Amino acid sequence: MTRPVTRIVGIDLASVPARTGVVTLSLSGPRVQATLAEGADDVSLVAAVDEATVVGLDAPLGWPDDFVAALGAHAAFHAWPAVDPSITRPERERLRLRTTDRFVRDLELGVTPLSVSSDLIGVVAMRAASLQSAWASAWGQREPRDGRGRLVETYPAAALRAWGVLASRGVRYKGGGGPDALAQQRQERQRITEEIESGCAPWLVVEAAVREAADRSDHALDALVCALVALATVLGATKVPPRADREVARREGWIHVPKTSFSRLGELLATR
Repeated sequence: MTRPVTRIVGIDLASVPARTGVVTLSLSGPRVQATLAEGADDVSLVAAVDEATVVGLDAPLGWPDDFVAALGAHAAFHAWPAVDPSITRPERERLRLRTTDRFVRDLELGVTPLSVSSDLIGVVAMRAASLQSAWASAWGQREPRDGRGRLVETYPAAALRAWGVLASRGVRYKGGGGPDALAQQRQERQRITEEIESGCAPWLVVEAAVREAADRSDHALDALVCALVALATVLGATKVPPRADREVARREGWIHVPKTSFSRLGELLATR
């Protein structure tokens, strides 16, 4: 990075702006201020980025290498790899799941990322790809997708599990449903937000608008988590790709999962 990081934008990306959450962290010495960003359309998301900004994005940054190769073979009228009976299940799985998806699954956090090649999240990935191109102009270059630069792929559910905040008792903080389910989900979001604030005290200050938005919508809460994961990545406090996976992570993307506590982030921030 050519400039020190002074701002982090956490984005819970969806296919449309109405379901996209955006939270900004402003870094000032050992203190961090979380504010609610205005505008979640592509124009606003591009305008929010400059050379001193790191983006934490809840969206796949790429597609599985094997899937991309299979599409190329199909376009050239060659055989689709999965029809070969000699191909084993793990090999077929690599058409669906990226290296980072399998890595997160194997962490045994109880969550598995959606398949960017076979689930509806592919629409979100296409929006993310467009934003990557637009942000490249603000950054002066295309950033690698492994989190070593100004672009960090996040997965809030895995991060919350790694931080010990997400309940494993079957209570969900999103998902919709009837009035009772919605009320329960809102209570769970309030609990998660409170645990994040108490765990990050005193170094993190969350403005009331962020807290209120998180109460109303999981998109705002997830955006706050995205921003905190990106901060952890900047501080070297997330799980990075193993050496053997570094090159593929640059293309496919890499989900950064925290490996230290909230309090440890504050210590790292104070010595940054």
